[in-house]
Amino acid sequence: MKHIHLLLLALLALLALFAGSPFRAAAEESFRDRVVVIPVGEDSLTSKQSFGFMNRILKRAQEEQARAVVFDLNTPGGLAWETSEMMMKSIQPLTIPTYAYVNPKAMSAGALISAACDKIYMAPVSSIGAAGIITSSGEEMDPVMRKKAESAFWAFTRSVVTEKGYRPEVVKAMMIPSDQEQQFGPVKLEKGALLTLTGKEAATRLEDGRPLLAQGTATSVTDLLAQEKVDAPTVTAEPTAFERIGLWIAWASPILILLGIGGIYMEFKTPGFGIGGIVAIAAFALFFFGNNIAGNLAGYETAALLILGVVLLCVEFFVIPGTFIAAIAGGICIFLALFGGMISSWEWDHIIRDGQWDDVNTLAMVLGIPLLKLALGLTGGAILIAVLMKYLPDSVLMRRVTNATVSGGPAGEAVNIARVQVGDRGNAVTELKPNGKAMIHGEICEVFSRQGILIKGTPVRVVDIRPFDLVVVKDESPSGD
Repeated sequence: MKHIHLLLLALLALLALFAGSPFRAAAEESFRDRVVVIPVGEDSLTSKQSFGFMNRILKRAQEEQARAVVFDLNTPGGLAWETSEMMMKSIQPLTIPTYAYVNPKAMSAGALISAACDKIYMAPVSSIGAAGIITSSGEEMDPVMRKKAESAFWAFTRSVVTEKGYRPEVVKAMMIPSDQEQQFGPVKLEKGALLTLTGKEAATRLEDGRPLLAQGTATSVTDLLAQEKVDAPTVTAEPTAFERIGLWIAWASPILILLGIGGIYMEFKTPGFGIGGIVAIAAFALFFFGNNIAGNLAGYETAALLILGVVLLCVEFFVIPGTFIAAIAGGICIFLALFGGMISSWEWDHIIRDGQWDDVNTLAMVLGIPLLKLALGLTGGAILIAVLMKYLPDSVLMRRVTNATVSGGPAGEAVNIARVQVGDRGNAVTELKPNGKAMIHGEICEVFSRQGILIKGTPVRVVDIRPFDLVVVKDESPSGD
């Protein structure tokens, strides 16, 4: 029965969710008493999934008591909001030593991550700075919005760099264009420019004996650790094969939602258990598996919501059809399960921990992308259903399926329902569960039973005509006339 198949869909999605974590855990090497090296490459700071991975690694390093963390930076920059969040909530609170190795560049967001570490080391030929705020499209910001953004970002950056012992004026000059000429050690900064330092300039010692920015230069991570007298094996934190797959699957979440919705529709419109059910099971199982591995909230709670939503839909279709109460509640549960499954667990944990429920900007940043993905998936699913409504009844696949024996009798072919009118009578030629086939005026029609399951041969009467099927009830008239 179809409701059993839909429950199987939800249970398999949950099984895939549970299966992901053990595989990931088994592939991970312990960080205890090791130096964790986090490569920050060209694209590392442009992806929210990459930030999620780095935040998870930092949390593990703290929990597993790593000896130190080294950011090996070669980046032109990236997302400002995610960078600031990682600075304040993942790097700054660590009790283990943190080092930034600029190899060979840490520009924009990379410079800010460096300034959140305990010490900075520069490669012999390297550069750091130019951390001005720009829009995601690279366009010039409105002057008022720029001032607001610069003020906000400088406030929390100042608190971090001051805590780490850096010169705030140096980092500020990297973030906000100077309103006058300034001198930073050997570097003269022109009015309106952003500060960028070479490795040698950053490591310059000023009159007070402190470096301008960097502790010194190093030829490699090994050289850096030797200078800091950290004698421990290193482990490079890189996404496992499962995490790489998970990141790709999480990126493709709208497509999986689209396919899942289309698969469920096909399963309801075709007799027996077939391609539609298989597609829906595979799509939603991959959705939960990938988002769980990618570090999103595709966990036990969201999986339970999905199961509850499917159960409520089954109740609507097979127990109390036509009331719509269970269907609406089930739809809300499924919506929340899919939406919640794409929210970053790290970002959500910090919203709860910091009590930022009333911070509109924070909520928009955390919930915006999942909401956009869900909207794309639902819109695509609606378009797919519209296409299937138009072409599925006349397709070769549907003719083959509907000509097969279903529930003990031949189903026949679907026909054009335009000739049928409300009040017309016929007989069910398959069991209606609640979808099935009925013979009306000598033709086989797609029907939906408003009264739930009706056995084969039951007299039926048409009470409504929908674009893709007829709604029928049991014909209680004595003669069937």
